[in-house]
Amino acid sequence: MAVAEFLAVILPLEDYKLQIMKEPCQYPSPGVIAIARRVKPGLEEAFEEATKGVILAASTFPGYMGSDVLYPLTKKGEWQLILRFDTAKHLQEWEESVICQGWIARAEALTVDGAKVMRVNSLEAWFALPEIPNALPPPKWKTAIVSAVGLYPVISTLPNFLRPITSGLPIWIASLVNISIMMPLMTWVIMPQVTRLFKGWLYPSQSKKK
Repeated sequence: MAVAEFLAVILPLEDYKLQIMKEPCQYPSPGVIAIARRVKPGLEEAFEEATKGVILAASTFPGYMGSDVLYPLTKKGEWQLILRFDTAKHLQEWEESVICQGWIARAEALTVDGAKVMRVNSLEAWFALPEIPNALPPPKWKTAIVSAVGLYPVISTLPNFLRPITSGLPIWIASLVNISIMMPLMTWVIMPQVTRLFKGWLYPSQSKKK
């Protein structure tokens, strides 16, 4: 290949690389909101029904990815609802909707004081505790360690436990089955307990206040 032909191919590619460097791909971060409320005595059942209504309504909006309800440890404790959307924009659309405002008004009639609202990223939602709803998220290196503590026994035992079911399946389907069971297990069972176990280490300033 002649030098002129070589340069004719290379130079446009270099220009393309420079354009990519100047305009890096941007991936929208998920929108996650945690709302903590203290329920009026005797209205816990009504508030739980209202919470289910909020989740059902939010699930009809674009970008809805799921929710968690963290129940209080004591009767005077705070209930915490976590809603997850794929982008902050979709979360904002839900919060500004007439439907959301209607559910907020209903919740306020069942609760005392005002709602405590905190926006977190998806991983931080694993470490949210209803008894300390407004605490700053733990450092990422701490959440990484605690996540590993919770994840290791699940990864070690769950595939073996499911092997009688997944042994005849293609690898990618077997992996999908494992993950489909693993993530809800981590979200609703394992991580809330592990977070409470390490609460004093994850939230040392909150522990000192007690």
